[in-house]
Amino acid sequence: NDIGSIPPQSVWTMVRGDTASFKMYVQDDAGNPLTIADWNIDMDFYREGSTSNPILTVNPAADPDDGPGEFTVFLAYDQTEILETDDQFDIQISLMDNSIVWTVLQGKVKMIEDITD
Repeated sequence: NDIGSIPPQSVWTMVRGDTASFKMYVQDDAGNPLTIADWNIDMDFYREGSTSNPILTVNPAADPDDGPGEFTVFLAYDQTEILETDDQFDIQISLMDNSIVWTVLQGKVKMIEDITD
């Protein structure tokens, strides 16, 4: 029997040197939105094929305009400058006591070169 599931897979397309963001929505098995304040949220980026040392770590959080179960992933312009196409990322949430640890998204970066200085 198979148990568990593959986290959703995504390709995040960004322009090098621009800010980039997206919203995530998480819910429990019954379909109720999670209380984001109860969870630690970590996001790591790795070069393709290496998961030993992240090239970038961010801590997404709920913004004031996020609804129940939502949080915002945000990268500043200087963070997108170090990323390359095919860098891998994942977002992991965990309860404060680590009794539940859950990878809610995995993906790869597609980087578009900036044209304007």
